[in-house]
Amino acid sequence: MTDATNGSTLAERLVEARRSGTGRFDAALLPADAAAAMRVQRDVAQRIGAQIGGWKVGFGADGVPFAGPLYAPDIVRSPATRRLALGDHVLVEIELAFRLSRDLPARETPREEIVAALDRAIVGIELIRGRLGEPPAVPFLAFLADNAGNAGYVTGGATPDCRGLDLSRLRVRFAVDGTTVHDKVGGHPQGDPIEPIRAYLARANDALGGLRAGQVVTTGSLTTPYRAEHPARLEASIEGIGEVSLALVR
Repeated sequence: MTDATNGSTLAERLVEARRSGTGRFDAALLPADAAAAMRVQRDVAQRIGAQIGGWKVGFGADGVPFAGPLYAPDIVRSPATRRLALGDHVLVEIELAFRLSRDLPARETPREEIVAALDRAIVGIELIRGRLGEPPAVPFLAFLADNAGNAGYVTGGATPDCRGLDLSRLRVRFAVDGTTVHDKVGGHPQGDPIEPIRAYLARANDALGGLRAGQVVTTGSLTTPYRAEHPARLEASIEGIGEVSLALVR
């Protein structure tokens, strides 16, 4: 099977999984590399007519930066509600996101230039649910092809003062049904939430137009991923930025 045929078949599998709500990973369809996985991202978006509203950027286990698209209809405002089917689950991450005031082209970009392109900092909840499963059960490149597992994003409070905040020293609180499960300062995997953007731009290889003005860019979880399997009320805050909430319901 050629790489092109492999990618087309994986794209078909992901589209069908989005429609049916269930999917199965086939090892024979594993993308050859990150570029092939991102072409699958493009093919899926084109097949379902999805508009790109943002990106999640981060680092894979090998330390290589990656990006997965957030579909515009999947980015919703807090307070939000999401249905959770019986027997299903979703991984919940509290994140710091940014809205871009201008395009960020793929090239080596100084941190100061990236910060100057940020319209605001936003507290967000990312929902992760791989259509074919999640790592380690599913290899990372297949997960990357599936938009790095993004299954929705909730945006909450925001501030335009990106320069005035110490982004590495923000206090993050997260509660489930009123019980605090996280209350710490910092917690970003790279310390500086701008670093994943800087690193990705230096070697960006997406096939969907890159990081554009008006899009939301989120850069990694500030909390340990929380696996939600039952209805729950999720509430979080980032000091100096705002609050966000999501109700998971049947």
